[in-house]
Amino acid sequence: MKKVIAGCIDLMLEFDSASELNRYIADIEAKKQEYSIVDRKELPGNRIMIRIHRQYNKSPFPTTEGGEN
Repeated sequence: MKKVIAGCIDLMLEFDSASELNRYIADIEAKKQEYSIVDRKELPGNRIMIRIHRQYNKSPFPTTEGGEN
């Protein structure tokens, strides 16, 4: 039988403004989910692109880059 040891979702997201990004992060924190912003880039027109690792459901969040807990 398989067992989830740790898991996260790897997302690349683009936001139209810093305030939109801040609302997204506040929503994650309100849900008490763990996350890690891996990369952040400023784009033309005040847009922001981030790569984020976000906790998958209630699975433990990986604490190392290799995915182990």
